[in-house]
Order: sequence, then structure tokens, then C-alpha cells
Amino acid sequence: MEYPDDVIAVGTKGKREARVLRSMGSDFVVYGYVDIESGKELGKYSVLLRRESGEVEHLFIVPAGGRELVVKHEIEKKPEKRGIFDSKAGKVVYF
Repeated sequence: MEYPDDVIAVGTKGKREARVLRSMGSDFVVYGYVDIESGKELGKYSVLLRRESGEVEHLFIVPAGGRELVVKHEIEKKPEKRGIFDSKAGKVVYF
């Protein structure tokens, strides 16, 4: 599948991955990662939570032997706008 450039991220090993929407609300979004070459879901995902102050809390979660581990937790004071592909609607949403 072809993904728009706005939803492409580069993983730690230098592989290009697409951010694909899992769930979204007014103050949160959950998105997973898909290998753009194989189309395979990678199992890892991110949760973004918007605070009243405008800051965004970012949790990056990876599978680990039947469990899930938060491997990155940061507060983004000046959050970047992320493009996430909504496969149901066939368009890019931004958070």
C-alpha cells in the first residue's frame, strides 16, 4: 500500500514505517506502525495525550514477551503536528 509522506516515520534501525490510526478522541490518539515495504504491522504503538496546557504526553510502547513495555515517555512542550493515516477513511489525520 502507498502511504502519504506525512505519515512516514523512520524507526531506530533506519526502516521507514507508516503511522496508522488505531483510536482517536478530542484529546488523545493511539497509532500503530506498519512496515511500508511488507505491509506488516510491527506491534509497537504510540499514545499521545494532549494536556490542558497544550503540551503533549507521548508514550511509545513495544511488545515484550506477552507484555507491553513503555520504552519512551516524554512531555513535548512544543508538540510537532503528526500525520497519521486513517485507513477506514482513507485519509491523513493530524494531531
